[in-house]
Amino acid sequence: MRLKWIAVSVCTTIFVSGALAQSGFGQPRQGGQAPRAQQGFGRMMGMNMAGMLLERPDVQRELNLTEQQKNQIRQMQENQRVAMQELRNLPPQERRQKMRELREKNNPTKVLNETQKKRLHEIELQAMGAFALLQPEVADQLKLTQEQRSKLQGILTQSMQQMREQFQGGGFGQGQGAQHFQQMREQMEKQMLEVLTPAQRQQWQQMQGKPFQFEGGRPMLWDGMRGGQQGAPRGGSGFGGGRGFGN
Repeated sequence: MRLKWIAVSVCTTIFVSGALAQSGFGQPRQGGQAPRAQQGFGRMMGMNMAGMLLERPDVQRELNLTEQQKNQIRQMQENQRVAMQELRNLPPQERRQKMRELREKNNPTKVLNETQKKRLHEIELQAMGAFALLQPEVADQLKLTQEQRSKLQGILTQSMQQMREQFQGGGFGQGQGAQHFQQMREQMEKQMLEVLTPAQRQQWQQMQGKPFQFEGGRPMLWDGMRGGQQGAPRGGSGFGGGRGFGN
């Protein structure tokens, strides 16, 4: 079962790498603004991860959510799931547009106060770890140069290629598979953080706020991509799970 979720995480992260490349992350920006696709991808990732986190009892306790807020969030997420099912037969372009509209309409962070939003964002950065550096909003806040952004995308692309080759070649077999995957993930984290200047690394730590102890381990990237939908695997040794990026 563990190896199954490793496979899912590898495939999902390869997809993310491709999506970043298509969105223009690391490419020169016109007029100081990130490309529309890049901005949309960053918002999508952040909203999905935030929604998934708000389903967790440990995060709800940390944010001191009221019962009314919990019910509102639960209703929004249920509305989102039902509506998503109805989009399956739409043409791809129309489906993407409808999905964006649904995410905005059912954005669960709307029910939070400013203090709760700030803390949720800190927890979100901890959950995503160094992968969050690939979000345009985070990269802008850290004032990453175009060279740094290109290096980050290059590290992700190279690491995912190595991971794919390892998986296809049976490198994630029984025994040392999960440990090997963990080592590759930690190496990727190290390389990404080395792209930052000392001042940027200090700012990155401050942006994450007080360390949050995730019950059952750090959420997987798969959870963030799926937005916490039913059936998505949680925790474990997948990309972003356990002792993931940022530890």
